[in-house]
Amino acid sequence: MKRLRTLRTRFTRTLNLAQHKLRALFRGHPATHVIVTGSDLPSLHYLVEEIRRVAPALNLPEDPTTASAFQDDFRPVVWSWHPDDSTRAKELVSDVGRYRRIVLIATSADPRDSVCASDPRLPHQFVDSFDYRFRFGADGRKSFTGPGVLARIAGLDQWAEQHQANLLTMTRSELESDPGSVIESLVNVLGEKNRYPHAALTALTEHMISMPPTAAWTGKDSTTRRVVQQIALSPELEARAVEMGYPQAENLLPPQSRRVEPTSGTVIAFHTPDEVYRAEAARLKSTLDRLGLEYHFFEVEPEKNWVRTTLLKPLWMSQARESLDGPLLYIDVDAFVHEDPWPYLNHYDGDLAAVYNNGILNSATIWINDTPGAAEILKRWVEKSDLRRDGDSGELQQTGEDSDQTVLRDIVDQAEMNGDSGFVFQRLPDNLAYIFDSTKTEWLVGPVLIEQLQASRESTRNEKRLARRRERLRELEMSVGEGTRSESPEKASTEEG
Repeated sequence: MKRLRTLRTRFTRTLNLAQHKLRALFRGHPATHVIVTGSDLPSLHYLVEEIRRVAPALNLPEDPTTASAFQDDFRPVVWSWHPDDSTRAKELVSDVGRYRRIVLIATSADPRDSVCASDPRLPHQFVDSFDYRFRFGADGRKSFTGPGVLARIAGLDQWAEQHQANLLTMTRSELESDPGSVIESLVNVLGEKNRYPHAALTALTEHMISMPPTAAWTGKDSTTRRVVQQIALSPELEARAVEMGYPQAENLLPPQSRRVEPTSGTVIAFHTPDEVYRAEAARLKSTLDRLGLEYHFFEVEPEKNWVRTTLLKPLWMSQARESLDGPLLYIDVDAFVHEDPWPYLNHYDGDLAAVYNNGILNSATIWINDTPGAAEILKRWVEKSDLRRDGDSGELQQTGEDSDQTVLRDIVDQAEMNGDSGFVFQRLPDNLAYIFDSTKTEWLVGPVLIEQLQASRESTRNEKRLARRRERLRELEMSVGEGTRSESPEKASTEEG
């Protein structure tokens, strides 16, 4: 069956290529694909909006759509846009460049300005970062899973090496000062006027409104702090900015503004008094001890089954929040912590944060601030989980869809839809709750900080999944035995029964 699908795909690609080449032969020249992308989201969105407003004849899509989606489009000139196409040079040259000339329009800016980008759909978190950017689904759900600023800059470097593509860079400052001249450059790159809807390009040159000036990252305390934190996490951000010709941060900021005040808190975890989960707790404690992290573990009594037990998790978190001071980081006890997560969590300032990917909230790692808003969202989570558990007559399935995390997802979705100001929820990247054998992670940047080892597989009948878990456990035990994880001073730890 798999071989048949492969043959069908090859046949479709061959037929598609033949059609494109035949049309190019009659036309006298190959088609052109103009791909609009870039490393700077504000410039990219401004450019897309202006093209759509002034030159609708170019048929630039309203929503971001990767260039690969237009392989069956036989128009002589195709326009598309997507931020992530900046990272897909080889893929798009292979898919689209076989039969079209590619013109890539790439927006750029000081990468330190780019990581300060905001979006009205995301009032409580910056929309871009050195490692990830936010994606917005058609259903309004948001996930912190797209390639970030540095990945997109690196991707544009790869585009510059592709001989099959013409690369035209438009900086934010150029779009703010003289966008018309930038469009004239585009006309020159596109070539002979009679091959293209030139009237639309002329309209762009004459009627395009300049991009409204935006304050530099040094202009506000919030963005200055943001950039300093980002550089602390990834010095490459500063190196890239200097490489692109922007001044060094040390020449723009006084010494006291260049420091990041480190913050840390307490890791909390819960486990039931059985052999499997006590062993998981011991492993997690050992990883925290190696990193010198403070933690507080609670031994709790289970419910009738796994899914009902998960619905008690928000209650246990709420009780821990009441009894402990400072930020808390809840981690499912069947986890392995590879690196100290607190430096990354240092730039979170909401009430509660979790991984939220493609509409799926993963409650395996939850950052809980010491705020009234955190207490409020935990209160709602407890109440809704109790309702689900109390209303259960045996119909709850032993899956994540009926567990605590979908209760939290519904609370977050409803609050964001209604503009509820009772709490601030923020999103973490997959690195902080990475399922060890996941095949669905769209984009993973940097090291996995917290790895989830899926102890629930010990009680399932899926032998293949269980075998993968046990093999991963052996790998981790060997890596620790070989000393590949650095030792750290041990901090105080406590256990409650």
